[in-house]
Amino acid sequence: MAAEGYQQSSRDVQMEGGKLFIQTDVNPQPGDAILDLGCGTGELSAYLAELVGPEGFVVGVDPDVKRLNLAKETHRDIKNLSLVQGNSDNFEGMGCEKFDIIFLNQVLHWIPSKQQAFKNMFSSLKEGGKVAIQCTDHLHPFMATALEELFPEIKQRIKERGKEIFFVDKDNVDRICATEGFEIVKSYYANNIKLVCESAEVFLKWLWSSSHGVFDLNLVTEVRIQRFLSKVGNPPFDFTSENVKSRLIAVKPKERTDVHN
Repeated sequence: MAAEGYQQSSRDVQMEGGKLFIQTDVNPQPGDAILDLGCGTGELSAYLAELVGPEGFVVGVDPDVKRLNLAKETHRDIKNLSLVQGNSDNFEGMGCEKFDIIFLNQVLHWIPSKQQAFKNMFSSLKEGGKVAIQCTDHLHPFMATALEELFPEIKQRIKERGKEIFFVDKDNVDRICATEGFEIVKSYYANNIKLVCESAEVFLKWLWSSSHGVFDLNLVTEVRIQRFLSKVGNPPFDFTSENVKSRLIAVKPKERTDVHN
């Protein structure tokens, strides 16, 4: 099933990069209230819940019911973690200035209306709260090769969709963020996130599960796999150097009280 496949790929691929981002840039504190927007099967939500401790709490939100149900089953014993269905336009606590941190890992490029997403996040943070975003802002070369050689039927549709909906380059994301009232603390590219697949089968499973099944494995033939291998080499595949992520930390400013008339 796609949800189980995503959970496994999340543990093997996304968990390490997400934890590294949390440790280096997000820095949650005990007692924090955190929204994990696009939590998937909840591995990073559970990690955040551990970091904020019993005095804090984490709300994980995802639109995919199957992923969410799997998250609830896997992490049912974590008392300070709640998992609810929602998306960037409709999530628990939206507009209530409830959260210290809103966290998005590999999610922003799936959101069509980024301006509205930032508006909703701004109204949901406490003063001084922050958004912490790690995402992909362009089609990586190994992904372009996979589309070219493994999925030619959907190549053009995916590329057009990515250009028009999913991917917005870092500078434009920063501009949208600032337009909605945030103060940007840090914005940069990170290329130290490990992406290694031991076999073509593992890589294909990751493509299928992480794309909500868009990459239909029924389209892949042995001939196509061999063409793909002729371009990228034989497994194990190490795409770490191409696996560049955009990172953004931005703060909702506190209302100034030191202004004199």
